[in-house]
Amino acid sequence: MAHAGHTTTATSLTSNSSMAMEMQMNFYFSTSMTLLFQSWDISTVQGLVGSIFAMLFLSIFYEGLKSFREYLMHVAVESLRLPSNSCSDVKPTTGKRTWRSVFLGKSKLPLFIHVIQSILQVIQMGVAYLLMLAVMTFNGWIFLAIVFGSGIGYLIFGWIKFLYGVGATQDSNDCCN
Repeated sequence: MAHAGHTTTATSLTSNSSMAMEMQMNFYFSTSMTLLFQSWDISTVQGLVGSIFAMLFLSIFYEGLKSFREYLMHVAVESLRLPSNSCSDVKPTTGKRTWRSVFLGKSKLPLFIHVIQSILQVIQMGVAYLLMLAVMTFNGWIFLAIVFGSGIGYLIFGWIKFLYGVGATQDSNDCCN
């Protein structure tokens, strides 16, 4: 490993042939790179522009998914506050829900919403790690696309946090908090 030149060389020990891979350890602006998958090899300006837009839209999607999950959580909490046959003079329920009541089917709505939230969490974490790995290519164009996409996504979807009063102080679903 030679860190002085900011590249890392790895040699395969599992086969007789040695394969050297160089990994960039500083930001660079180039039209030649491999992004996330070996088959996503960028060698032209058009390929780079397409990849920039793909990362931009993926980070906008990530922000939208995060806000959508917060909205669903708000809807779930609000649905638990009033009984389904609520009238204006009925006070919110204060009954304690237990794991047993949720999993034995006495309270189907929270279980359904929790399953949906869990599926969306898996998707959100997958997208977050793909974005992180894309940034770790150290390509400056890809980095800027992800950062600006996150800003654009927050501009589009961030109002949900303030409209519904959920997560307004902290992004609890970010992997980097």
